[in-house]
Amino acid sequence: MKALLFFCSIFLLTSSLWSQSDSAAFEADNSPIIGVGINTIGFYGDLNDADYPTPFGGNFGFDVFLIQPITDFLNVHFHLTAGKIREEERSVQRNLNFTTDVFLGGIMAEYNFNHFMPEYRRVTPFVTAGVEFVRFNPKTDLQGFGGEPYNYWSDGTIRNLPENSPNADDAVIVQRDYSYETDMRDGRFNNSNTYQESSLSIPIGIGFDMHLADQINFRFYSTLHFTFTDYMDGISRSTKDEYLGDRSANGRNDLFLTSGVALSYDFRKIPSDKEYNDREKEIEEDIDYLALGYSEDQDQDGVIDLIDNCPTTPLDVKVDSLGCAIDSDGDGIPDYKDDEVNTEFPDYANSKGVELTDQMIYESFLRYKDSTRELTEVIERNFTASNKKTKTYRYRIQVGEYQVGEVPKDMSELLGLGDLAKIDQDGKTLYTAGKYNSLNEARKREAQLKAEGFTKALILERNSRGKYVPHMTGGVDLVTGEKDSGPIVVNPEDLAAHENEVVFRVQLGAFKSKPTTDKYNAIPQLIVTRAGEFYRYMSGAFDNFEDAAAHKVKMVTEGYKGAFIVAYKGGKRVSLQEVGVESISSDPIIGK
Repeated sequence: MKALLFFCSIFLLTSSLWSQSDSAAFEADNSPIIGVGINTIGFYGDLNDADYPTPFGGNFGFDVFLIQPITDFLNVHFHLTAGKIREEERSVQRNLNFTTDVFLGGIMAEYNFNHFMPEYRRVTPFVTAGVEFVRFNPKTDLQGFGGEPYNYWSDGTIRNLPENSPNADDAVIVQRDYSYETDMRDGRFNNSNTYQESSLSIPIGIGFDMHLADQINFRFYSTLHFTFTDYMDGISRSTKDEYLGDRSANGRNDLFLTSGVALSYDFRKIPSDKEYNDREKEIEEDIDYLALGYSEDQDQDGVIDLIDNCPTTPLDVKVDSLGCAIDSDGDGIPDYKDDEVNTEFPDYANSKGVELTDQMIYESFLRYKDSTRELTEVIERNFTASNKKTKTYRYRIQVGEYQVGEVPKDMSELLGLGDLAKIDQDGKTLYTAGKYNSLNEARKREAQLKAEGFTKALILERNSRGKYVPHMTGGVDLVTGEKDSGPIVVNPEDLAAHENEVVFRVQLGAFKSKPTTDKYNAIPQLIVTRAGEFYRYMSGAFDNFEDAAAHKVKMVTEGYKGAFIVAYKGGKRVSLQEVGVESISSDPIIGK
């Protein structure tokens, strides 16, 4: 009953201290820690007091404990321990033995050195000190199985008769039964049989916690218990001489050492990444960075660099509270770069912030799937050396006019023209066929192209500024003196023959990025097309496969190992088999 009242008083006192220190405690989860462990008990009393036995002997016990954090460096430690102590002393001077059950419970302050240790660590040392209550009940083994007393002889044997007995010669050796049948207090080992088999004790200990997981710890500890009693082993200064033999009691209070290991579970919540980040954000918000001088604003948008998510916004661009340019329609393109600021469906906007129409999506699909190069764009090229003079021609035949960058829908028909060329001038792209210095030759080609389906074909004439402009019908050429003969009629036989005309080209390769021009200097009749992200290089225009094959061989031997032949018939891309070259289509150096 007294022990129960003692622990209730300690608990109430601790609760009171906890409630008063709540405001001073660190802002953390102060849930308790519970644990269980096993230990060994080393006893230091009147028995074997000269031998100082090892603390890791054969006396075992177990612990349960509860730790209540008070601050980040101080805990209150409640513990209960139960175990058994047994000691044997066998010597010429005396022969004593005892065993006792030990029950103790107490409260300790636990200090963990958190002031000096890094925040994130695996091992945490600690020291403890406190007060506890100990109960014991020492017993000794004085009699054998039949109740006969043990007689210790000087030769080290135990016999049924005393060594000085008249019948000593008849004595027989007996063995101890190690049944501790005699209560040492009730058996009057001491002058009093009313002393308390309990005591207060002062525990002082050290140890460390090793963090195995977020809330699981391994604990090693060693605690020395200083009791206020000399009766734990039943031997004291008042013990009768008949039991002490030739040695007296040491006159000191008994003490014992518990050393053990334990596993504990920490009920304190481990914060999630989100909770940790939110807490860090709260701490940052509480800091007045302006007062500390952190006010630099590199892009001068009114948001200091410390909290500016876009610290390089261009000048005079409206920004939000995070320093990023305003995006009114939420399409991911800031207003100052957006070609369509108020896009109705921002999820369907292109890289310029313009909402994609059905036609734009369809054309993108065609570009992605294009294998006939119908949507390719012919890119202006000039791969000849800059120090070479190129021959200029007075007349060309225009077969198409488009905005710069616009992809002709009839590109296959254009590529079917063996003498296709491209001119960019005044924001327009002109596709032309043929190069002539004779007006009559140009007239003939113009009529032929119109008959072949290029109804918008017209003659372009190079003026004094180097630009090609539509030729004026009639009159005489002031340079050559040649008279304009007017429109020319094409014979039906010539038109029918052209419908079956085949143009062979040699494709040198396809590249995701445009190669340097040095590699392609002086390649005859080079056409560069672009389809999606790829640039395709084609060289030459031949009316028979043998010449095209010879040109391909030349290109391969010059290093264009991926070169292959493509064919166009009547303005359409066709396979080589369709134009009668199946017999050599499998030859890796000739056809594809």
